Amino acid sequence: MTDHPDGAALLDEARRTLLEILLPLLPPERRYDGLMVANAMAIAAREAAQGDAALREAVQQLSALFPAASSGEDPRAHLRELEARLAGEIRAGLCDAPGVRRDAVRDYLRRSVIARARVSNPKALP
Repeated sequence: MTDHPDGAALLDEARRTLLEILLPLLPPERRYDGLMVANAMAIAAREAAQGDAALREAVQQLSALFPAASSGEDPRAHLRELEARLAGEIRAGLCDAPGVRRDAVRDYLRRSVIARARVSNPKALP
């Protein structure tokens, strides 16, 4: 066990310092830039706190749609590959017909959007 704060805690503290101490010192024409940095820090902290759980879940769901896909060593690269394949199928109309595959694709897309919104804009969710 470590007595050092984790990355998410460090980002939270740095963001708090930026918003409470540094932002008021910025000239008005730089306030928006400071707020953008603070928002990026909040997103990064939520990603760090979340870990790889959402990534693993997305890969697992898409691997069920593409069981023959190679997993590789990098899960992010594997997810990009699987999502590219899914996008190709969607563009080709292969997921349009009612059935199990369309339902699985719709479920994946819904879960993916919600997971990404939880990180990038959690206030948008009910």
